[in-house]
Amino acid sequence: RTQSYMQVLSLLLLLLSALIMERLVTLDSMLALLNWTGRDSSNHPIIEFPDLGSKHWTHGVAPIMLASFISGLSGALSQKNLQAAKGGGRNPYLFSMELCAASAIILFCSLLGSPDGKQIAQEGFWNGWTPTTWIPILTNSVGGIIVGLVTKYAGSVRKGFALIFGMFLSGVVQALITDEGVTVEQGVGGLLAAISLWMHATNPPVPKTKQD
Repeated sequence: RTQSYMQVLSLLLLLLSALIMERLVTLDSMLALLNWTGRDSSNHPIIEFPDLGSKHWTHGVAPIMLASFISGLSGALSQKNLQAAKGGGRNPYLFSMELCAASAIILFCSLLGSPDGKQIAQEGFWNGWTPTTWIPILTNSVGGIIVGLVTKYAGSVRKGFALIFGMFLSGVVQALITDEGVTVEQGVGGLLAAISLWMHATNPPVPKTKQD
């Protein structure tokens, strides 16, 4: 689906909100960037490039970038299949079942040569299972169905907004359960996510008019 310039800007703002909530970008660095000083309150540069080995890039940065690209591509392809104009698109429940079956096959193949697979072969598949083990299984299953419905009826972009708001709500719930409270980063990140959602919803792409 085509995105307007303001919607692209809102997506960048959404990315910034996630980086702030995860504390990958500090508020001091953002203030310094707004002041065009290039340094934070401690007179340190905003961005530093430490002398890292090649393994940091080949085993860290490159896999993360590749995983992010694959995740975005899979979301776009899933939305294209679920929202196809011809025939009304795929059934989201059946589509989720197909993804689960493919994930189970890939996971089974990965266990053949992994230490976890050897441990299962020695101690049995059900070793260490308790009734509480079913809680993440059931919640993950329900979450997969909901993700399929959201992708079909709202789109993968709005699903990304929901993911960021989920991070913010997780922080709020954690603050209510524990005595840590909501951090400044979580509050600022949630505010930026709300602004980006408003920008994305109120600035749809303008359809091009055909000229005779």
